[in-house]
Amino acid sequence: MLLTNRVRLVYPIAKVKWIVYVSKLGEFVKKRKSPKRGKLVDLFIELVHISELVNYENFSFEVLLIEEEELRCNDGKGNWRKQGVSTKDRKLLKVFDTVVFEDRNDFLRFLPSNLDGSFTNRVLAEKLGISIRLAQKITYCLRKMSVLIIHGKKKRELLFRVHENSKMVI
Repeated sequence: MLLTNRVRLVYPIAKVKWIVYVSKLGEFVKKRKSPKRGKLVDLFIELVHISELVNYENFSFEVLLIEEEELRCNDGKGNWRKQGVSTKDRKLLKVFDTVVFEDRNDFLRFLPSNLDGSFTNRVLAEKLGISIRLAQKITYCLRKMSVLIIHGKKKRELLFRVHENSKMVI
């Protein structure tokens, strides 16, 4: 399908989330604001599964930073982590921003401009203010997109650098 048709995948990230609890009958119980705040870099949590698709010319990726409302019910059917509370519905309240990625070079925006020629996941995590685990997901995806290459090793850490065919946009 990607060879003949243009495909745009739209992925929402909740910048603001309201959690609304309802009874089993659907009556309002309480509402609170979630402490989690989604960021654009969170797209790599899901992008690790489809990062090769970015290499197709007809594929584009759009991220929506949204405000959403999540309806939850304490009906005992939810998983053990949520102590039996199940998610019944999600409602879009507002779209703050949209970011479109047309090709793999658009993902270079996640690399800070003050990186030296080669860098490790630890250095990337420190510069971006994120966890090392998320930095690993970013470098994995960018390697699958042929934006980064492994340049060597520093003790037990991989060294990465931007591929020559990729253009750095600052």
